[in-house]
Amino acid sequence: MKWIGKIAGLPEDAVGRIPRVVMLGRSKVMVYNAEKLEKFTDETVLIQLLGGSLHIQGKSLEVKELLPAEVIIEGAISMVCLKEKHVG
Repeated sequence: MKWIGKIAGLPEDAVGRIPRVVMLGRSKVMVYNAEKLEKFTDETVLIQLLGGSLHIQGKSLEVKELLPAEVIIEGAISMVCLKEKHVG
């Protein structure tokens, strides 16, 4: 599948399930190719990704959009941490 993307000139995340995390300032995080919204409170969000997880902390956090492979979080974001899943 990756080779099709290279031939077509597409980025890897457009062809496969590679996660893409985009942060706009300190108030918005967009996560594409998310696997699962694991935990959500107004101060903590945990999103499962292929090969790891994304932890977001802040205040007044809200899920603005929740689609099968896309999550948009807004609020006063103080920390974003990508944790890799270790095998073995």
